[in-house]
Amino acid sequence: MGQSCASCQNKDEAPVVYDSMEKKDKFAEEDLDDSQEFDAKSPPSTYQCKTMEADILHFKKLISDVNEQECIEELKDQQLIFDDKSRYFGCISNGKANGYGKLCLENGDCYQGDFVENMMEGNGTFNYLIGPIYEGQFKSNKPDGYGIETWPDGSVYEGEFQGGRKHGKGCYKWHQGCVYNGEWKDNMIHGIGKYEWPDGRSYSGSWIKNQMHGRGKYIWKDGKSYDGEYQHDKKCGFGIFYWPDGKQFQGQWVNGKQHGNGLMIGKDGKKKIGSWQEGKLISSNEDDNFQIMPEGWIQQEQ
Repeated sequence: MGQSCASCQNKDEAPVVYDSMEKKDKFAEEDLDDSQEFDAKSPPSTYQCKTMEADILHFKKLISDVNEQECIEELKDQQLIFDDKSRYFGCISNGKANGYGKLCLENGDCYQGDFVENMMEGNGTFNYLIGPIYEGQFKSNKPDGYGIETWPDGSVYEGEFQGGRKHGKGCYKWHQGCVYNGEWKDNMIHGIGKYEWPDGRSYSGSWIKNQMHGRGKYIWKDGKSYDGEYQHDKKCGFGIFYWPDGKQFQGQWVNGKQHGNGLMIGKDGKKKIGSWQEGKLISSNEDDNFQIMPEGWIQQEQ
C-alpha cells in the first residue's frame, strides 16, 4: 500500500513564541503557536516495498537441446521457466528472453514488456501482487529512467528512477492530499523541491534525507511566512519571519526558536533590536540603523 503521509497530521514541534519587548509594543506580542512546521518525523517514507533486486534472471528451457538457430521461430511461442519456477512467455532468441514478453513470478508479481538477454530492459509494466504498479523504463531488471508508480490507495509518484529507486526529479502525490515536487535521491526527498499540504501550507527550498535542511521558505495558510535556514526540520541559523500586515522579525534561530541577536520591524517601519535565548527576550533597545542580515543575503519579496 502507499505510505501514510505523517506530514499531513498535526504537528507536535514545541511552540515558537515571541516575548514582548514592551507590553505597549503590539507588534512584539505576536504568538507563533499556530506557526509551527510539521512534526520532526519528516515527510513519509516513499520506499518501494520491492525493487527487483535480482541481478540476473536465470532460465532453463522446456524444449529439447537442439540447434537454437533452427528453433528461433518456434521458440517465440514457447516458454522459459525460472530456477524459482517463475515463468516467461514471449519472444525468445538464442534460447533467451529477447523482445516483448510476459514474466509471471511464483509469488504472484507480474511483468509485461521488453526483455534483453533474460533481463527486463526497455519499457514495461511491473504489477506487484502486494504493492504498487510501476509503468516505465527498465534497465538490468530494475526501474531506471522515467516511470510512474501507482499504489492501491491512490498515491502516485511520477518521475525519474535509478537502479530501482526514486532518483532525480519527480512528483509524489499522497492520497491524503500532500504533494512534493522536486529532487530525489535514493528513494528520499533530497535536493531542491516544494512540499504542499492540503490545508494550504507549503515549503520550498533545500532538503536532505526527507528533512528541511538548508535555506527554504515556509508559508502558513494565514499568510505568515519564514524565509531562512533550517537544520533537521527546524529553523536554525539566520531567518526572517513575516506577518501578513508587514511586520517582520530578522535574526538568529536555534532548534526552532529565536536565539541570539534579532531585529523586530513594525508595520510602520519602527525598529527594535534585542537578544533572545531559547525563544525568550533577554534585552532590547531602539536603533533605526541596526542591520543584522548576513553579507550576501538576498531578501525575497513577500
